[in-house]
Amino acid sequence: MSESVPGGISQVSDPAPDVEYRLSPEYRRPMLVRCAVSAVLTGICLASRNATLEDAAYATGALAVIFGILYLWRGRFATKVTGRGVEVHGYFNHFVPWDAIRGIEVVSFGGGDLPAGQDYGGQLYSSTSMRGTGVRMVRASPNRMAVLAAIKLVRANGRKLRLRAPLVSGWAADPDFTDKARQLEQLCAKYGRGALG
Repeated sequence: MSESVPGGISQVSDPAPDVEYRLSPEYRRPMLVRCAVSAVLTGICLASRNATLEDAAYATGALAVIFGILYLWRGRFATKVTGRGVEVHGYFNHFVPWDAIRGIEVVSFGGGDLPAGQDYGGQLYSSTSMRGTGVRMVRASPNRMAVLAAIKLVRANGRKLRLRAPLVSGWAADPDFTDKARQLEQLCAKYGRGALG
């Protein structure tokens, strides 16, 4: 008597486990603060009964709406690993099947170092690199754009797709970032086209 496997997956194949990576609430918090500040400024401008300030209320009101939409939209940022491939939920959705994946790259954007001894993934790293992943951890300086350490999915055709989660930024740490990057690397090596060569 043969047993059926739920979901139509054969017992011979070893499907990738369903794993989901989401952003920490800290990552979205700046958008919520900006939305609230813009909304308060809009209220103050409207309450002033000054024609010039009432005109400014249109701009601050528009900013409040934009920041509110960005806050809500970033709430859906996630990366989901399934038996079929990798689903990326960002500003737009992307799906990359396993047979089109070569591996991952851990990258950073911006400049400046995080303070030495910052704890990521339960291990202490120097201020210039995360041992084992090759990512240079950075923080935002007052004169620069905020800085990120992110993961890119490398497709078989060489094109890259930045994952919206997991992610480390100058204002939102992820203590498990290194472990998540290693787990993604192992999954891509096992179910994709193997490690980058």
